Amino acid sequence: MMGPSEMTGSEMKESGSMMSDMSFNVNAPITIPMIDGYYNGEKVFFLHTEVSDQKMAEMMTMMINFPTLHVSDLKNIPQEKMGKIYVFTNGIPGSGPYGGGPFMFQIDIFDAVPGEEGYSQFRTPHLVTWSENSSPRLLTSVEELLEAETNGEVSIEKTDLVVNAPMIVWKLDGIEQRASMVPRMFQSMQGVDGEVTNVDVDNYIVTLKLHSMNEMDMMDMMK
Repeated sequence: MMGPSEMTGSEMKESGSMMSDMSFNVNAPITIPMIDGYYNGEKVFFLHTEVSDQKMAEMMTMMINFPTLHVSDLKNIPQEKMGKIYVFTNGIPGSGPYGGGPFMFQIDIFDAVPGEEGYSQFRTPHLVTWSENSSPRLLTSVEELLEAETNGEVSIEKTDLVVNAPMIVWKLDGIEQRASMVPRMFQSMQGVDGEVTNVDVDNYIVTLKLHSMNEMDMMDMMK
């Protein structure tokens, strides 16, 4: 049987429960599109593997031409273990390989990166809408966003959605960082982590090998 690490994008559209029953071939990599966003004025690159809402899963799948799984159980993750992601519903027209964010406007803003307190790959989307009398401009940090909200330029609406959006490339204290492992890459596939083997920022892709916990335990025993 073909494992998820051997699957094409269309084949990964099967449900998470079906995928969790499949075996893994750790020697066959999987290449996934990365999405760009902003944190503290700098570009970051992340994955969008799962979302709790069916329509949003379909929207993201169409946006990046790669399956985003619908996993309603993401809503069971405690709020205190979630971060925030700010998604623009209007304003500056999007650009780049995906035409901007999910609504085709500027790319998302993150509230934290790995290595910082409060970082979580599980995030609650907050919808950002520019007011009619405002002059939309590019915002690249939470500080800029909250200042715009204080000035009445934008409104921010918390949704009841949850996304699994692990970060792959970011800057911490001005130094570029890259993930080597992605834990809980698919919440719907318990015990599966992704080992990052190659990152291509120019082409917005990352290559990973999927490992189950049983495989990792066996590898540790053989060392």
